[in-house]
Amino acid sequence: MAAETPARANTAPVQRSRADTYVLITLVALAFSVVATRVFLQLTGYPQLGGETLHIAHAIWGGLLLYAAALLPLILANRWALYLSAGLNGLGAGLFIDEVGKFITRDLNYFYPPAAPLVYAFFLLSVLLYQYVRRMKREAPRTQLYHALEELSEVLDGDLDESEYERIAGWLRSARRSESENLARLASTLEAYMGDARTGVHPVKPTAWSRLIAWVEDAVGRVPRRGHRAAVLLILAALAVFAASGAGLLIWTAAQPGPFRESFETVLRAQGDLEAITNVGWRLLRIGLEAAVGAIALVAFVYLALRREQLGARLGVFALVLSLTTVNLLNFYIDQFTAVATALLQFAALLVVVSYRERGPDE
Repeated sequence: MAAETPARANTAPVQRSRADTYVLITLVALAFSVVATRVFLQLTGYPQLGGETLHIAHAIWGGLLLYAAALLPLILANRWALYLSAGLNGLGAGLFIDEVGKFITRDLNYFYPPAAPLVYAFFLLSVLLYQYVRRMKREAPRTQLYHALEELSEVLDGDLDESEYERIAGWLRSARRSESENLARLASTLEAYMGDARTGVHPVKPTAWSRLIAWVEDAVGRVPRRGHRAAVLLILAALAVFAASGAGLLIWTAAQPGPFRESFETVLRAQGDLEAITNVGWRLLRIGLEAAVGAIALVAFVYLALRREQLGARLGVFALVLSLTTVNLLNFYIDQFTAVATALLQFAALLVVVSYRERGPDE
């Protein structure tokens, strides 16, 4: 009798059950690391650790943190090791990428102007990665069993709560209907264990983060829709007015006698912005992009004013995303890291508009 051919191993990648949370922690730690480093260096006059020969750059500390972040999940199986690894990863990456100016210039220029937009672009790419991980939900039986086995570590730690129990039970119920006999049998065995009354399940203990999220959601929910709508209209109007001021500056410049560039430089000198003379072209491009963002925001404002809620909100989100991903790149090039404040304000405005778009219709 011929021997049975073994099944081919399935080595397809499986996303962790809380991968989006780990990436979010990395993002927050990354942003904090870069901003805190720049603020600290600015306040302390850019001190250097070392002597006349040595200079221990903070990229070294970033590399050490990245190494520790990589080792933790390789050595430890505890879930807290993954949280700690995500935090160390973000802090280390921030310390490392902050010195990108030194890495790409022959004279090791930390203040190389394109460095700031490169750091910001790196952060934006990380945000895109987070969005991809957050939306990548594969519910194949194999994936569900991976998730269930990963979450069962809470049983070993004696910290399985009701929400985790329900999540594991749902995965196992679905995986039990797998076409693979082995997977279905494993799911049934684990489901029997979870259904045993002796399996300890604890009440949910809200974390500080979950309490903060709940408080924010509750606060937003208590804001009357009319007030929320007024805030969105104010944001869109501010974007449109700001863009109109830039467009007005260009019109005023064009009306002056002489070549346009010389007239624009004259206007900048009149404003006392002498440093701007070296990047007139980039400033003109920024004004043009701001005008495009303002035009979209104005259209969104009109649609919202006419009660075309969803279309207006979508256009508002598009205008803010366009500003965050294009205008802010130029802001970081021209204004360097002082553009962080503008980016944070626009991100907060984006959250306001997105939350309005996701609210239900008027009651």
